[in-house]
Amino acid sequence: MSERKAEVLMASVIIARSTSFVFNKLGLSTMSAFNLLAVRFLLAFVLLAALFGKKVVRHLDRRTVAGGALVGFIFFMVMSCEMLSLKTVNSGTVSLLENLAIIIVPLLESAIHRRLPKAMSLLCAAVAICGVALLTMEGGQFRPGTGECIALLSAFLYAVGIITIDRTSHRADSFTLGVLEVGFLGLYALIASFIFEMPRLPQTGSEWGIIAALAVVCTGFGYTLQPVAQSRIDANRASLFCALSPAFAAIFGAILLHERVTALGCVGIVLILGSILLPHLSAFHKSKKRVRTVLFDLDGTLLDTLEDLKDSVNHVLRAHGYCERTLEEVRAFLGNGAAMLLRRALPDTVGEEEFSALLTEYKAWYQAHNCIKTRPYPGIPELLDKLRKSGVQVAIVSNKPDPTTKALAEKFFPDVPAFGQRDDLPPKPAPEMVYHALKEMGGKRENTVYVGDSEVDIQTARNCVMDYIGVSWGFRGREKLLSIDPKATVVDRAEEILKIIR
Repeated sequence: MSERKAEVLMASVIIARSTSFVFNKLGLSTMSAFNLLAVRFLLAFVLLAALFGKKVVRHLDRRTVAGGALVGFIFFMVMSCEMLSLKTVNSGTVSLLENLAIIIVPLLESAIHRRLPKAMSLLCAAVAICGVALLTMEGGQFRPGTGECIALLSAFLYAVGIITIDRTSHRADSFTLGVLEVGFLGLYALIASFIFEMPRLPQTGSEWGIIAALAVVCTGFGYTLQPVAQSRIDANRASLFCALSPAFAAIFGAILLHERVTALGCVGIVLILGSILLPHLSAFHKSKKRVRTVLFDLDGTLLDTLEDLKDSVNHVLRAHGYCERTLEEVRAFLGNGAAMLLRRALPDTVGEEEFSALLTEYKAWYQAHNCIKTRPYPGIPELLDKLRKSGVQVAIVSNKPDPTTKALAEKFFPDVPAFGQRDDLPPKPAPEMVYHALKEMGGKRENTVYVGDSEVDIQTARNCVMDYIGVSWGFRGREKLLSIDPKATVVDRAEEILKIIR
């Protein structure tokens, strides 16, 4: 799919999803809120399962099901708040307020990571608050009603959902996660309907028409094809398209429901839309900044450590009577640190006490035998040397235990700072290790590029909001990296990195 076609699909998806506010409001005139949600999402789940059931089953595992259940619950709360607010507030206004999640996300991320929000995030929040005040102005005073307050709660929960998806989607198949989200949301709504309402199936042709539109157009088409469209569009441009939702919801509300907004309300709408669009519009006018820091993953990026890792894992497995693992199995287990590597290699029946002892044994053995077959990839020492001579800072940030990371760096890349996994910092893809490295080096995130070979490295760069370069010679390969992020820059030779940086 070309980028232009992806943009057309993205616009179509967002416009289709924006109609849900109107259809929900129409449906609420004859059906109760939870009942409407239950029928809509369960019908959509049945349709998705019928069309993509085999693909979903292939990717089912405990982590994916748990992620689908969690995300489904959060978005059940989002949809519940949306339905409650639609009972008393215009559909366009609810859409505007709910989409404030776009500016709430960076504020929540700043709170989670205990850092000050960016000036742009604070400016957008201030503009949005002014917009909400004007939109809810009554008699010259700021008087948000219950419906508006519930819509703002929906925006907060929506932001939590976005962050939760970001944390769970890189650990599971994103399409399967989305299908399960739809199913669990419908299940939660059905339970709530039995508790608080008298559930029933749609009775009239108009009710079935509304449900069909919500299930097929808004949920099936919108939820399923948005990831497809976004696979060819960068995040900033995708966010611009998302801002179409409140605009078209307001248009559809005015045409189909005859909703009206005061003059001050129109100014408020403009301010809210502006707060959503402002950071993304400004990003298009920023000139390319010079790269001053390059952070590298270690395993599969700078060093070919696979054989020594496999031998160390199998030493522990063999010593305790467990089946040994092949080279390809160990390759697939890598990316999330020593603990996850060994946990994946061991049977599920191994308890926590035994696992802790085996992990200690593995770390000690690998620390003593990590340079038997390990070697730098071709061109890596020369690349690091040329980057440093050109004034670019380089460092290693790895999920390998800190002592081992530092020992390997000292042996193969003297004078290159190395930061490995520690007990006081969460491992990648959490951003804390990268932020710690930048703080120690005096580097800035906006002038930094992260180089790695796996999906964990891609997600690390995303979580840190920095550019990413993938290497095809590592443990995952070019096709795997591009399947995760089709727009990622992936190189086949070390010297290509130097050309990109310069």
